[in-house]
Amino acid sequence: MEKHYCIVLRTTDYKDYDKILALFSRSHGRIDAQARGARRLKSEFGPIAQPLACGEFEFYKKNDKLFLTGALIRQEFYHIQNDYDKYMSACVMLELTDKLLQNADEYEDLFLTLIYALFAMEQGKLSYLQALAYFLARVVEMMGIFPAIGSCAVCGSPVQGPVAAFSFEEGGEICPQCSPHVKAVKVPRSVLLGLIILANTKPKEANGITLEERDARGVVKLLERYLDAMMEIKLKTMKCFHTNAERK
Repeated sequence: MEKHYCIVLRTTDYKDYDKILALFSRSHGRIDAQARGARRLKSEFGPIAQPLACGEFEFYKKNDKLFLTGALIRQEFYHIQNDYDKYMSACVMLELTDKLLQNADEYEDLFLTLIYALFAMEQGKLSYLQALAYFLARVVEMMGIFPAIGSCAVCGSPVQGPVAAFSFEEGGEICPQCSPHVKAVKVPRSVLLGLIILANTKPKEANGITLEERDARGVVKLLERYLDAMMEIKLKTMKCFHTNAERK
């Protein structure tokens, strides 16, 4: 038997009544396990085999495959599950985490960032935009691809002003001398300053984030494009996230 503290990232239907769970363990990273009979109406695995279920999972191994035997759920993130905005924000975090784990060697910082971002959103300490902005900012910091801010990504000279020129291809802010030669977009300085604050906020301090909603939205939009440019990461859940935001 094996026990791991995990959160369910996603599930896939398997055979007639089973599910394959993709879980994230703080100590072992990505774990795949089969939950037999999880799709049956009266299955004991029903509440366990769902995205966002978080707690102590127990498995047995057979022929190099893990099979779920039970779980003690510590957190179901009830308020997130019942708020569409928060749920879509959480889905983006889960999908990105799943993609990052395919090539990650270190797990703990990513695990803590995910869990504390979700807890802060669950408890109402952070809005769905603030929580997602925080998670994305921490990810680019952890992956070693944090953009150049305050100095030109091309020539290194200092940059300031209320509006910045930002190049996704060059990896950050561009000075006025280099901007005519580089494709860039305009970004409010407050968004970039907010990004720095978020990236340097430790997971246990996430509850204290006070970023303005408009700046949180700006960070989310900026880092979505930045992750695509730097790591070729496209998130399917982002489409639903933006579709819902546009309806408001």
